[in-house]
Amino acid sequence: MATVLSAEQLSTALADLPGWSGGTDGISRTITAASFPAGISLVTAVADAAETMNHHPDIDIRWTDVTFRLSTHSEGGVTEHDLALAARINELADLATR
Repeated sequence: MATVLSAEQLSTALADLPGWSGGTDGISRTITAASFPAGISLVTAVADAAETMNHHPDIDIRWTDVTFRLSTHSEGGVTEHDLALAARINELADLATR
């Protein structure tokens, strides 16, 4: 079980997560991949990471723009699980946008 972060905790955490924004109900980031196939590869890489972490994002694909939205639905807001997955998505995004 995870605890929903306060607005202050989330604001502090987002300062260390480039590209992410939102509130205590959810955070999101849109990444522009180098190509449509690169975007799909990013989604696949994130899916594998999410499965390993047992924490799954909402994903929207629009050509080369891929938007990830995170919240811990069972807790009703953003938790440490979301921050960990956001950090992992940032690592994977670095590879997709080269």
